[in-house]
Amino acid sequence: MKTFEAVQQIKLRFSNAIAAEHEFLGETTLEIKKASLKEVLAFLKRNAGYRVLMDLTGVDYLVPTKRTKVVYWLHHPDNFNRLRVFVYAARGEPLHTVTDLWGGADWYERELYDLFGIHFIEHPDFKRILMPDDWIGHPLLKDYALTEEPVEFKHGVKPKVPSEIVPHVKRLKKS
Repeated sequence: MKTFEAVQQIKLRFSNAIAAEHEFLGETTLEIKKASLKEVLAFLKRNAGYRVLMDLTGVDYLVPTKRTKVVYWLHHPDNFNRLRVFVYAARGEPLHTVTDLWGGADWYERELYDLFGIHFIEHPDFKRILMPDDWIGHPLLKDYALTEEPVEFKHGVKPKVPSEIVPHVKRLKKS
């Protein structure tokens, strides 16, 4: 099923699911209402042929309200069509896992929790994947405090201090 046909089917089957639709450079982006997200994604995978979850990522916003845009990048391997589907989640608002649709969503969802604080209901192994288990906060939220604290990631990755690896960042000396 081509993207245009899939979007038309969503409009027919889930009449109020699409909050917005955008077309840019031949690719379609759908904003889906949170209540319909899982149903629409299941339809796209099972009925419309979007069998590949290429990426699952987030973008944090402070204005007009504190919220995170969660973006699902889908691919149709038979006709090479791509479709972006996104939903807004308010801070602390959970989403349903899609690991039952795409097993590869497991680590993506754990990364979104680690970095943005998005909780995924019924995730099979919901725990931190990048940040230490005792880490407080979510570093990709725009209101997360910037620090010069070295972060020792999991799996033996050596800690780095921003001013030591980014040449234009000047480290403030303590007085």
